[in-house]
Amino acid sequence: MVMKNPIHRRILRLFFKKPGTYLPLFLISLLTVTFTSSFFISQNSIKPLYYKGLRENKVEDGQFLMADPLKNEAKEAIEKRDLDLAENFYKDVHFRIPGDEDKREKTLRTFINREKIDTAAIHAGRLPVKKGEIAIAANLAKASGLHLGDTLRLHGTDYKITALVATPDYSTILKTQGDLAMDTTHFSVAFVTKDAFDSLKEKTNYLYVYRNHARLSENEARDKFEDILADAETSGPVIGATTFYDNRCIQYFIDDMGGDVPMMMITMVLLFISLGFISALQTRGLLREEAPVIGTLLAMGYETKDLIRHYSLIPTCLTIFAGVAGNGLAYLKGYKLYADLYYTSYNLPPFVPVLSLKAFALTTLIPLGIIWLVNRLLLVRYFRLSPLRFLRREFYRKKRKKAPSLENFSFMHAARLRILSENRLNILALFFGMFIGNVLLLFSMAMGPMFDDYMDSIKKDMKYNYTYMVKAPDPAIDADKGLSLTVDYKKGDDKSDLNLLGPDKDTAYKKDLPSTMGANDVVISTGLAQRDKLKPGDEITVKLPRWKNYKRLKIVAIAHDIHSVQALMPMDALNKFIDKDAKNFNLYWSQTPLHVDDDRLITTIDREKIGSYLDAFLENFSGALLTTRILAMVFYFTLVYTVSKLILEKSQKDICYLKIFGYGDREVASVYLLGMGIAVALFYPLSLPLFDPLMRYLFALSISKVSVYMEPHFAAKSYLAIYASDLAVFAAAQALGRRKIKGLNMVEELKKVSG
Repeated sequence: MVMKNPIHRRILRLFFKKPGTYLPLFLISLLTVTFTSSFFISQNSIKPLYYKGLRENKVEDGQFLMADPLKNEAKEAIEKRDLDLAENFYKDVHFRIPGDEDKREKTLRTFINREKIDTAAIHAGRLPVKKGEIAIAANLAKASGLHLGDTLRLHGTDYKITALVATPDYSTILKTQGDLAMDTTHFSVAFVTKDAFDSLKEKTNYLYVYRNHARLSENEARDKFEDILADAETSGPVIGATTFYDNRCIQYFIDDMGGDVPMMMITMVLLFISLGFISALQTRGLLREEAPVIGTLLAMGYETKDLIRHYSLIPTCLTIFAGVAGNGLAYLKGYKLYADLYYTSYNLPPFVPVLSLKAFALTTLIPLGIIWLVNRLLLVRYFRLSPLRFLRREFYRKKRKKAPSLENFSFMHAARLRILSENRLNILALFFGMFIGNVLLLFSMAMGPMFDDYMDSIKKDMKYNYTYMVKAPDPAIDADKGLSLTVDYKKGDDKSDLNLLGPDKDTAYKKDLPSTMGANDVVISTGLAQRDKLKPGDEITVKLPRWKNYKRLKIVAIAHDIHSVQALMPMDALNKFIDKDAKNFNLYWSQTPLHVDDDRLITTIDREKIGSYLDAFLENFSGALLTTRILAMVFYFTLVYTVSKLILEKSQKDICYLKIFGYGDREVASVYLLGMGIAVALFYPLSLPLFDPLMRYLFALSISKVSVYMEPHFAAKSYLAIYASDLAVFAAAQALGRRKIKGLNMVEELKKVSG
């Protein structure tokens, strides 16, 4: 009986014989699969739950905020449009957590228990039934360590937490539609009984939501939304309005999760391409080591395809084992990392993990295909050689070019250059892996400083310390005035929100507005100009939600405001543009606090408090950033160690000769490792001209859906920190290489030469 390819029996033995060769590759593959599979499991579990919550909890199709309650005539006109209309009135109430030493302002957007639209999905407990009870967003509880039965203090009155909930209209809890990020510990939503709501002293915000009876296309829904706003305006001023499609409190999570998937896929593929090159280099080293045996087997009649299959089994088996084990770890514990991150940042329906074959396929089949293909290409190339060439260790089909003369260099320098030249593929694979690792490191290390710089710049660019948005003028106040509108902005096929700002005469914005401006002329901010590549003479296309058609505005100048995405025109011109009285306004600006009547006030922007939400946002993501940093460092260490080991194993005979000639371990290490160290030290600064623009592009892509502009820039200290980290990890990996040189068995190695 003929045994089918009996040499496969040695594969497991080979793993145990060379753990230093294969174990690092297995571990980094295992880590990569575990983290990516954990993400895909979480994503594939949360996404269907989210859309199920939109259906079952009756998400709104649109909302509008009124300055005063709707009159009956307007309400009846809206309800005749084949929809359900509900009052989701709210009050922004300051609260404290007893025993919490955080003195920053905390606000609860408090609603009455809902029954018709945007109903609550309950994580735990029950909705309030008495005056002293409150239900809070589940992610506020998670971020602040609150539980059922704990108390919150609203204006000196304690409320007992009876439920942790999520609602579809606040999956992302943003205070305003223009906020860059969520602050889960200092702003959230809550629900109380009607009696408790009426007892709160804060002003009521008259928010109305509706849900269509029939399913409409996006264009039909927008047309209907404009008709609804026209009906609402017959009752009084509409302060703000948005459809389901434009509501960032709903769409932010959808966009974020949709953007995370391709980003994670690209990261995984790049990491495994790098690992594929390293595994191919390991396979090449094994082929060269076992060349006489391969030549003998070929001469004895072994078919080339059998040997190719055998040598490709080693890396593919490693990848399969890493895929299975990584997915097992992800299902056991890993998915909680990303699920907790999502559930701390977003307010989502209760989590239920779902067995995902898609996650297993993505994190096992794609890496397996990459590793198999890279190794297959190398093996096919090598096995074109004849058995005699394997026996003679002649691995080049063509005659090698004469090596360049290095006679002007000292022996040590010449040796280092020769080693770098002979191992150029190893070095290139190392550089590619370093580049990918540095991308991950920079994202994880530079986010904090970049957001800090962003907030500092916003505060610096603000022209007033205080901005008050009001729904009606306050006769007792004498301050600079302006008009602010959020309009639909279209550039090509992309639609987004744009702030149209109309300062009155003699405000701090006067110097930004040319003295002669036409009726349809605007000045745009630097942020808008840079984001959308606009210049004076271009036109922008905008419309109010209630308008049927877009109107064009001509850009006449650019005002220095790097972070705002807005357009400016004089207040009287803006009012004329929207067919309002020339003195119509909704903003007060002041350098000192104003006392605006609560019944007239909509919101306040305070220069000193504007950055607090980003601090909390970064706190929530600190765990994910740390995890990314650790993965990048482990990946880089494994890469350096593996490449160093390949170079040393390839050169063991030469190292023995150097030792025989009297060179010590330190001198040998300087020949074989110092050259690579110098190459690594030079690679990072030399790669910056490519690395920095790429990082700017990736960051700009990652925030392209956000209605603000952040100039992609990375602080010099972040680059220096990465450089220092690279060198530190490289030195640690090289220390293991020195130990290998010191522990080399010269007797065994020289026996191979003499046979």
